[in-house]
Amino acid sequence: MNVSGRKQDVLNVNGFDERMLYRGEDREIGERLMNCGIKFKQIRYSAICVHLHHDRPYKNDEAIKLNQAIRKATKTNKYKITKFGIKKYK
Repeated sequence: MNVSGRKQDVLNVNGFDERMLYRGEDREIGERLMNCGIKFKQIRYSAICVHLHHDRPYKNDEAIKLNQAIRKATKTNKYKITKFGIKKYK
């Protein structure tokens, strides 16, 4: 649901993978940061967070499968950067 980090660390992994359509964007960037050796601090249930309810017309099986494939590739190949983030690479 949420992720934060140091600006330079996020820039080093090229930000979020913009191919992702629904669910898991925060986990995927986190996996790339971990592949770079960044240590995490889990603050679930320790920080105040507000989530505004909204419809999710973009949520569908195709989007979920795409995101799962991207995350699996990131984990399997230990990617540290995405070609589909802040800077676009061919």
